[in-house]
Amino acid sequence: MKRSLFVLLPAAALALLATGCATSVNTVSRAQPQATPDYVPDQRLITDSTLARKVGIASVNQAKVSGDLLKIQVTLQNKSSKAQAFDYKFDWIASDGMELSSPTGGWKQLQLEGKEERAISAIATSPRAVDFRLKLREKN
Repeated sequence: MKRSLFVLLPAAALALLATGCATSVNTVSRAQPQATPDYVPDQRLITDSTLARKVGIASVNQAKVSGDLLKIQVTLQNKSSKAQAFDYKFDWIASDGMELSSPTGGWKQLQLEGKEERAISAIATSPRAVDFRLKLREKN
């Protein structure tokens, strides 16, 4: 009985380690993309260099939906081979530079698997929104 326990425990530990490390994501996309995004030149203020080393911003693009509401899509990239959990939120800015209140303006949770790229998007709740600010913070 002891002998079989000594064989099973290391095998079980190895199986758990193998599944715990399998967090990277393979993706497939069109070789000649048909989409023509409206990319937004962005400015980045990095206050958490640890998070910036783990999660990067690949692109930012915009569109107008429902006629006059600003939609922003940000493609995030996990730079690590390990899963990364963090929070994000969009703030909306009016033409006078003032932040607009938003009923959906709370922090949202996201986890990116190893090397995964994923787009997050938000739609302004007011046509007064002409600009945005995306905030990222490490998961508490």
